[in-house]
Order: sequence, then structure tokens, then C-alpha cells
Amino acid sequence: MSVTSTNEGKKWIQASLAISCIFLGYVIISFFEKMAEWFLLESKIPYFIVFSNVIGVVVGLATYVLILRNPISSNFLADVYQEMIKVVWPDRNQTWKYTVLIMIGVTIMGFVFGFFDFGANFLLGLINK
Repeated sequence: MSVTSTNEGKKWIQASLAISCIFLGYVIISFFEKMAEWFLLESKIPYFIVFSNVIGVVVGLATYVLILRNPISSNFLADVYQEMIKVVWPDRNQTWKYTVLIMIGVTIMGFVFGFFDFGANFLLGLINK
């Protein structure tokens, strides 16, 4: 477990929140572009592209500011960061071991479901004849 300062934690929280808000703005801009494509809004509304980009940026910035200014959400994010510091991540060998075990388990379950599917299809084929 590493000991970190509150400033370092604050930087990580702000950086992750900024990335999330940038993604939110991108999603909103993409949504407006799809709406424009579906309903031909670019020809009906002048400066629609500028309007949609401004809305995406404003929503992203407003979300960032509102979350940072709200003490409840800020405390929640600080608590999440403090708990994430305590997480003990597996080393490389454990990761490979668990990955192989999961792949084997998924393969076995795939064969089991495939067997049941084949059996059900065979029985339904006998009934339909």
C-alpha cells in the first residue's frame, strides 16, 4: 500500500473527471450529429453544427464544474480514490493463471451449452418429422 498526499489524490480525481466530462461532451456532439443526419437538421437550422458543438462543450464543462463544486460528490470521489489506493492488484503470474483458468472454464461451458443446444435441436427435429 502506498502513501499518497491529498494533492496527488486531488489531481487524479480531477484528471479522471475531466476525461469523463470530455467523453460526455463527445457523446453529446455525436448524438446531435446523428440527429442532424436522421432529420436533415443541418439544412433546416442555420449553424446547426456550431450549435451542437457548443452544447456539447457547455454540458461537459458544466458537468465538470458542478461535480467539483458539489461537496457530496467531491467527498464521494475522494472516498473512492482512497479505497482504490487500498486495492491489491495481482502480479503478472497470477493474472496469467487466472486468465488461463477463465478461458478453460468458458470453453468447457461453451461445449456444455453446445451439447444441450445440439440435443434440443435433435429432439425438436424428431418431433417435427
